[in-house]
Amino acid sequence: MDTDTGVGKNRKILFVASLGRDHLLKFHVPTIRAFSERGWTVDAACAGEEEVPYVRNRFRMCWKRTPFHPDTLKGIRDLKRILAKEHYDVVYCHTPVGGLAARLAAVRTRRRGTKVVYCAHGLHFYKGAPLKNWLLYYPVEKWLARKTDVLYMINAEDYETVKKRFGKNTDVRRIPGMGIDFARLETEDPARDRRRVRGEFGIPEDAFVMIYAADIVANKNQGMLVDALKILRGKGLNTYLVLPGPECDGGAAKRHAQAQGVAEFCRFPGWRGDIGALMRAADVCTASSIREGFGLSLVEAMRCGLPVVATDNRGHRSILRDGENGFLVPLGDAAAMASRVAQLMKDPALRKRMSVHDTEKYDSRRVAERLAKEIEEIAGGEQTCRFSG
Repeated sequence: MDTDTGVGKNRKILFVASLGRDHLLKFHVPTIRAFSERGWTVDAACAGEEEVPYVRNRFRMCWKRTPFHPDTLKGIRDLKRILAKEHYDVVYCHTPVGGLAARLAAVRTRRRGTKVVYCAHGLHFYKGAPLKNWLLYYPVEKWLARKTDVLYMINAEDYETVKKRFGKNTDVRRIPGMGIDFARLETEDPARDRRRVRGEFGIPEDAFVMIYAADIVANKNQGMLVDALKILRGKGLNTYLVLPGPECDGGAAKRHAQAQGVAEFCRFPGWRGDIGALMRAADVCTASSIREGFGLSLVEAMRCGLPVVATDNRGHRSILRDGENGFLVPLGDAAAMASRVAQLMKDPALRKRMSVHDTEKYDSRRVAERLAKEIEEIAGGEQTCRFSG
């Protein structure tokens, strides 16, 4: 392969993940495009009916989101047949199901030269994880690592865990997430968008608005933000909370807001395609999740010029340095969250300083190009071009 020109010279790569819509389309289109533009033939294997752009073949797999399902075994058998027929140079796999199925299916083809690369979007065993996670996922991932040429981690804690525990022969590397398409966050007139969104939501211009763009699920812990809002309103601070994202909690967060007496100051707009405008209508990003492999919503908010207050988990720690480019607060501590938000409200100079961020390393095009080049070198047996750990 000619790495100077970046030409793939008819090389083939298969992207494998559990789901199309919720994973490949959400995270990997820039990387798929980067390989295609470099001359590679790109295929994809995942469950679901959605089309995946820039691929030649889109294999529809039968597996489910969980690996503990009979269809996982059938999916492994189907994937074995695909690998035997297509002769890929690289199998690039993601998610617990995709990572398990691809690495088991590729055992034979790997002996013939196929390189197997796995990217973990947040290991299930981490500091503070339930004991059952360590007993189940840790030995499985350590065993599968022997069937993998390179492992990518997207946060510092996972990287250090694998480096320390999986053995000196494990090639583990760290990347700054999968990259974010910043173009979708850009707006022509931020001030106008701020007025428009606040008008749509019925939020006064002089109110201080907290936002957390994420699926409304138990792990994202939006109830903590409702509790923080109650504390702030109780102190006479004119604050509102906006929670854009699919409501997957059966309305639990809304009911909690009603029970806390702050429902009139909360907005649940559902999934939105204008997240950049919503961010610019807010004053601070308040991320409350219990666990994160990375923290995509933090970077999106930073790109839009918001200060960030986030719970102290491994994903957020990989992005924020407490007191420097944001604040980290203990998990579930609504009082600490409210205190930091109040501090930002009352100190415009601090708010301005914490609204300036360097986010270029998270740009999807940059991450995708760098990752494509590195995987090319892995496929060619050269490993001189590496993301830093």
